[in-house]
Amino acid sequence: MKKMILISLLLISMISCVAGASNTPDNYNIPQSFDLSKNYYNVYGSPDLNATIIGSNEFDRDQTATLNIDLMNKGKLLGFENDRTPYDSDEIYAARTEMKLESSIVDATSVVASLSVDPDSPIEVKSVSQQIGTIKSGENALAPAKFDIKIDKKAKAGEYNLYLNLSYDYQKNVHIKNPDSVAQTYDVNHWYGIMEQNQILTIKVKNQADFEIVNTTGSISPGGEDMVQIEIKNTGEEEARNVKAIINPSDPLSTTDSMAFLSTIAPGSTAVAKIKIKADSAAVPKIYGIDTVVRYETPEGDIKYSDTLQAPVEVKESGLFERLFGWI
Repeated sequence: MKKMILISLLLISMISCVAGASNTPDNYNIPQSFDLSKNYYNVYGSPDLNATIIGSNEFDRDQTATLNIDLMNKGKLLGFENDRTPYDSDEIYAARTEMKLESSIVDATSVVASLSVDPDSPIEVKSVSQQIGTIKSGENALAPAKFDIKIDKKAKAGEYNLYLNLSYDYQKNVHIKNPDSVAQTYDVNHWYGIMEQNQILTIKVKNQADFEIVNTTGSISPGGEDMVQIEIKNTGEEEARNVKAIINPSDPLSTTDSMAFLSTIAPGSTAVAKIKIKADSAAVPKIYGIDTVVRYETPEGDIKYSDTLQAPVEVKESGLFERLFGWI
């Protein structure tokens, strides 16, 4: 009876051990070799990644661009501290080897870069996180991180922040085991940590002219013709020079003079384009939109064109006189 009880207890104990082992993740099982290694030095320092935008950081509103960001590792060794004194030739060899390997504490490995903006920013980051690889101390990344951004067409001129997050692994410590100074062989244990760095990058939306149509006067009856005045305002931050309004009406409207010269429009100012518009006799009375594009010169002399603007023009129902006698 006692033998049966003893056997039962042994079986329960074995089952418990097996069950416990099966619930332990492999990455939590620390090899015994870690207990046998020796640490001769404690080293101080860490990677230090610094980001710079390559090329100009100035962009136009409503522009899609690719940001090229260079990463450099400025990490430095800050010092060594003796933790254990070697006592024979093998340990002296191990200590020298460890000191050499410990210098990698300042290297950043498996670098991942991501870019974000403020919630209310007119800048949109269209790229996902970038895998950069390893950046050794004193070196640049093999290739820049590339992020596509889109600037809203209503973005105001000025500076905007981009937030660059960098995460990477780095070597925290090195232990040498099984050194053989004669054969010049050894085994090594590495401990790694994870670091994050954040850096603010700035881009600038340039001053530029922008336009909107603020008023249209004049109306036309079917089969009639009239001078339409289109009031255009410069809503941007920069004056527009040698301005021309290009008018492109579509059926049932037409014009024989599709361009109006407006000279210079300062920021916040308006100018009026006068265009003679004709309505087809079969035109349905309603409000039509006339495509209008503003051609202008920047203060630097560059020629630019606005987005297509819509000028509302009303075709009114013919009055009694027009219905009886037509247009004279």
